[in-house]
This record gives sequence, structure tokens and C-alpha cells, in this order.
Amino acid sequence: MIQPEPTTAFGQAVAATATPSNAQRAWQELGYGMFIHFGPNTFAGKAWGDGKLPPEAFNPSHLDPRQWADVAADAGMKYAVLTTKHHDGFCLWPSRHTEYSIKNAPGRRDVVRAFVDAFRATGMKVGLYYSLWDVNFAEYENDAAYAAYMQAQIRELLTEYGPILELWFDGGWDKEFPTREWSWNDSYRESVPADVLRGGRWHWRELYDLAHALQPECLVINNSSSDRPGIPRYLPVDVRTSEHYDFVWNDRIHQAHTEPLFKDDDGKSVYLPLEFTTSLNLDWFYIPNKHVLHPSVATICDWHTRARQCGANLLLNVGPDTRGLVPEYHRLFLKEAGRRLAL
Repeated sequence: MIQPEPTTAFGQAVAATATPSNAQRAWQELGYGMFIHFGPNTFAGKAWGDGKLPPEAFNPSHLDPRQWADVAADAGMKYAVLTTKHHDGFCLWPSRHTEYSIKNAPGRRDVVRAFVDAFRATGMKVGLYYSLWDVNFAEYENDAAYAAYMQAQIRELLTEYGPILELWFDGGWDKEFPTREWSWNDSYRESVPADVLRGGRWHWRELYDLAHALQPECLVINNSSSDRPGIPRYLPVDVRTSEHYDFVWNDRIHQAHTEPLFKDDDGKSVYLPLEFTTSLNLDWFYIPNKHVLHPSVATICDWHTRARQCGANLLLNVGPDTRGLVPEYHRLFLKEAGRRLAL
């Protein structure tokens, strides 16, 4: 498909003046990563939880992030990103700022610690996903209180787990779009205050600056709506996202904007590489007793090739099961795809 000219999120063309930072270049060289959605949703059998599942329900029988890392290594992946907190608000590390965390689950094992240790042992880089949206936090609608809570938790994640490759935020639509649904509507530019559409309710700029103050080389990502693939939700960010390939919404194909040049809020050109992310299990989390058609080896290879041809990375999701293991059928497809791609 013919790609559009470089644009901002609001459609304004920019000159090709910005270049990637050293951190962005190093990230692009990695090329291929594993996204890992794991948490209470795995046990509730839901794509999005309601924040009411008791911590005791999170009880994997054979939790083994080393097995996850082995699967990723067999596939030729170079980095991995774990969902530390999804929309349900449950934290996979023993956060000091909430009781809704692993510290009150059976075993009390710090999953974030086990994850970073296992993947680093194989030579892979690690990233962390953190949902802005939180249906469990009591003061979520108090923007100042919730921003302080998020900043406290990001400080934990970026000071207690070593170097973090990327910090992957999600769920921004919930405090931005009047419908509180993920899909974008151009009328929001007229009906929603500009500051809200720039992440004002999240205190986004403070959160971004905090992440870089704590880890200057960590790349900050904020997931776009699926029907605006490759377009930044707002700035600043360091990497753009595109969920899925050939995304169909309202009978229209939404393909990713792949050009990397944008203008920030001050009119300065910025370089923003792209990360495609899609899933081997279509609900992101493993859902027990649900059948899906598994993407073929050829499809996985095509996803990887398409991403690399436009200078993007591919972050391919797996959902560990209720044992805490990546299902063996994922390994079979991923390993063969890696072999065919000569990774």
C-alpha cells in the first residue's frame, strides 16, 4: 500500500530533519521481541478484568519465566516486555503502594523480578508494560492523586529492577475519549479540551520526564488506538505503536503509518520508530478452554518481514497459561519461524 507523507498526529507534513537517538538505534537493531500478557485475567478467563478478582486467585502451579525465556531464545527474539499491571490494577511485583498485588497472592513470588532475571540470563533486554487505566484504585478519578500513585509505582519499577529497555503504557483512552472506549473519533478535537487529548489528566509530561530522569535510555511508549496505528497518541514519546496488521474497524482497513518523522508540540521535528505488536492468542491473555486458529509459521514470518522492511520492530505476544508456562504449541510455531527467518 502507498504510504502517506510524513505527518504529525494532526496531519501536518514535516521536513525530514530529525534522526534517531542512540537508544532508538540500539532498540531498532534488536528487531524482534516477546510480549507477555500474564496476570489475574489468565485465571479469570477474560481479556480485560474488573479489578475485583481476589489476589488469591492468581496461583500458577508451575510458574517458570525461565521457560518463557527459552521459548523466546529458540525463536530468535532479542527482548521481552511483561505486563506488570493491566487494566485490572493488579501488580505483578510487591508494590508498596497497593494491597492489590503479588504480595497478597499465594507464594508471594515477585513475577517482575523472576522475569527480568530469567531473560537477562539469556542475554535478552527487558521492558515493562504498565496500564494507565486502573479499575481497582480507589482514587482513580482524582487525577492528581492517581498521577502521584502512578509516579510512585514507576519509580519502583525503574529503580528496583535494573536497566529497562522500554516502558510500554496503555489504556490512555479511558480518561481522554468521552465514550471511554478505545476507538478514535475526529470530533474529539472539537469536543474535548486540547490538554486532555495531550494526556493532561494523566499528568503525562510529568510521567514521561520522571521515566527519563530515572533511566535516560529507557524508551517510553504510549499505545495508540488500534484504528490509528502508527500515529502517536500524543507527545512526547520515544516509540510509536501499531497493534495488529491490516486492522479492520467499521469495515475499513487501518494500516500502520510507517514514516518516522513528526512534529512535537513546539513544532520541532522528532524521530519516532515504530513497534508492531500482535498476538498468537487473539485475546492477548491466555483464556482456558477457548479455541482459536493459531497463526501459521508463514504468517509469523510475514509479520516479521513486513516490520523489518519498514524499519519497525515486531513485539509478538504470547499468553502463559494457568500453570505459568508458555504453551508448547506456541514454541513449535515460533521456533520454526525463527529457523526460516535465520534468526
